[in-house]
Amino acid sequence: MLETLQRNASAGASSPTPTVEGVLAGWREGLTIINLRCDADDPAVQEAAASVLGFRLPMKACTYEGDVVRAHWAGPDDWFIIGPSGQAEVLLQRLRSALASRHHSVTDVSSGYTVLHMSGASARAILAQACPIDLHPRAFSTGACVGSQFFAASVWLWQTDEAPVYELLVRRSFMGYVWLMVERASSECGLVIRRVL
Repeated sequence: MLETLQRNASAGASSPTPTVEGVLAGWREGLTIINLRCDADDPAVQEAAASVLGFRLPMKACTYEGDVVRAHWAGPDDWFIIGPSGQAEVLLQRLRSALASRHHSVTDVSSGYTVLHMSGASARAILAQACPIDLHPRAFSTGACVGSQFFAASVWLWQTDEAPVYELLVRRSFMGYVWLMVERASSECGLVIRRVL
């Protein structure tokens, strides 16, 4: 018999008796998510982006810059700009205005993605089950980001703290599947569901 992998991603239940070694997880709903394509080798482009974001676009592969608003490297001319809820229109307009004289593409993709927050003592171990990348601190630490798989779902993963704290950019159509797999992978250590702003 086939088992459905579709779930209501917002309605998952905690695993029985979560422990201090468990995982804390929750969706960061409503974030501003913008895809920016441009030639960041052009100093004028970097200056224009910095005038809006407050920092230069990261040029090193698999890194991100910023704090409240972050720019995640996704390719040589490709970034995900992720910021607080309700900022998409403002960021779009400011980026388009600043980059108007340069070839670029700025697209609001907020409706197509959401972000999963994961922390706790077992967060790295859970992700190691799901992602075929080396998550040891010597290879992946705060400031790192990478495109990978979370079991069968394509995601973008980054680390925000050495605690460790991770976030995953997930296509909305895969929310239910990703959450189900988080529940399954954390069945032994325990899962605490939390609301993340």
